[in-house]
Amino acid sequence: MAASHEPSPSPVVLLLLGEKQSGKSSAGNAILGRQAFHKKTTRSSKETGAIFGKQVTVVDTPGWLSYSTTPDRVSQEICRGLTLCHAEPDVILLVLPTTTTFSQQTWKAMEAQFTLLQTPIWQRAMILFTHGDKLGGVLIQEHIRREDRTLHWLLERCGNRYQVMSNQSRTSEVQVKQLFEKIQKMMEVNKRPREIQNMMYTQLRRDVSMRVEERRWQGRVEDIEMTVMGDVRDRRSRPRRQISSKWQQMSRGFSAEPVVFKPALGLILLGRRKSGKSSAGNLILDREEFQTNIKTTRCSVGYREVSGWSVTVVDTPGWSLFGLANPEQVRTEISLSPSLCPVRSRVAFLLAVPVDSFREKDRRAVETYLSVLGDNVWRSTVVLFTYGEVLRGKAIQKHIEGKGKPLQWVLDRCGRRHHVFHTGDETEVTQLMQKVAQL
Repeated sequence: MAASHEPSPSPVVLLLLGEKQSGKSSAGNAILGRQAFHKKTTRSSKETGAIFGKQVTVVDTPGWLSYSTTPDRVSQEICRGLTLCHAEPDVILLVLPTTTTFSQQTWKAMEAQFTLLQTPIWQRAMILFTHGDKLGGVLIQEHIRREDRTLHWLLERCGNRYQVMSNQSRTSEVQVKQLFEKIQKMMEVNKRPREIQNMMYTQLRRDVSMRVEERRWQGRVEDIEMTVMGDVRDRRSRPRRQISSKWQQMSRGFSAEPVVFKPALGLILLGRRKSGKSSAGNLILDREEFQTNIKTTRCSVGYREVSGWSVTVVDTPGWSLFGLANPEQVRTEISLSPSLCPVRSRVAFLLAVPVDSFREKDRRAVETYLSVLGDNVWRSTVVLFTYGEVLRGKAIQKHIEGKGKPLQWVLDRCGRRHHVFHTGDETEVTQLMQKVAQL
């Protein structure tokens, strides 16, 4: 009888992404334990090795430029790096040097490359801080605390997953081992059905928020990354009732008023072309983040804090009733839009509807394009009436009553949730956040 041979497990595939001179290649060499990559990377390449008993493939890519235009050939090579991962990378390591500040400008450069890659990023993303030896004794957690809020926002999108690596050989092996322990946890969670993952994130969000605030009040900066990635079963040792009791005791000691934790919000703008989506996004962000004078063809992201909420806004391409937009591309971009929100955020879809008109063909288009987001999309949808100044003081309820069945159908599907935006009214932004937070 012939001996049976079990198939060898597939290698763990790591994709290294980052700006030029971020330390990507050196990190890849440290992971593989040898000089596998040249420091001046001009073409994407992959190398394989055995690490802690596992087969690992590392794909190195050229770095983009943050303070000038990235050449097309570099972007093409980054996209080719994704194809070297065969199916998909198991882990995307976003390489950030500790020697530079992660600013809005560096995020914009990163976002431009993510848009070209056209693959889900955040569920598999982890930040890899390089040049850890340059911290000079400062803990990585303290370094993060001192950094710009743009970095805090990026960490949130990555599920607070990160690892630091030094260029010193005596510490790199320990750090690589820590990295793979975190990778293993992340991969275990990502193997589970998406519904279970979402349930876990929802269940753990409040507990994590409480722990963060407890540690802040105690004056300690502690490492809490990977908390949200833990197994739900681990929570049995610390039930919610115990956490709530302890929190009440602490809150009485610090303030007579109860502390309200505001969840991170992800707002995805949907609608036809010229519906005022991008302008609404700019009003929410209080800046000209999204271009309103040219056609939106790819999803774009901006963020801001609004009255204590950490808000991520995703602008999507608008569909056309007259064949002026590529329907397949619009559907693809819309289907990818939730992956651009932070992992643990409360996601809502804002359906931009101009107050001037909404006919049966508008209703059919809404039904068609929102269907790519699944049957449950309506539970998280708010109709956002744009160009509210056209109402000339008329109450929005009166306006709705005067409209026909197509608009009534949409409002019924989303539980009659709606909001109206007038040009430049900041109070309406806060009111919208309150409605979204209650979803």
